[in-house]
Amino acid sequence: MLRVSQWLKRERLSLILLGLLAALSLNCLLAPRGVRDLLVLRKDRIVLQNQIARDAQENRQLEANIDRMQHDAAYIERFIRKNLGYVRSDELVYRFPSDNAAGVSSR
Repeated sequence: MLRVSQWLKRERLSLILLGLLAALSLNCLLAPRGVRDLLVLRKDRIVLQNQIARDAQENRQLEANIDRMQHDAAYIERFIRKNLGYVRSDELVYRFPSDNAAGVSSR
């Protein structure tokens, strides 16, 4: 018991500093704005950078479509026919019932 007591007196400063170091380490790891939050922020930054790259690619595609619509009459015609269902006056349109509509009417 005497040896432990002498050792504690001799190493008191070292133990206090070790305790402070442990407390600061835990604070750094677990506190808000600590290492954990830094890792989360890095992950979020990567996700946002990927989103920016996807948005930039979509932007380039939209700009290409705008350019084609401004300068390519055939592209405009295909776009209108596909998206709006327009036909020329000299064309004949055949409309067939879909499989879903036929299944519902036969019941």
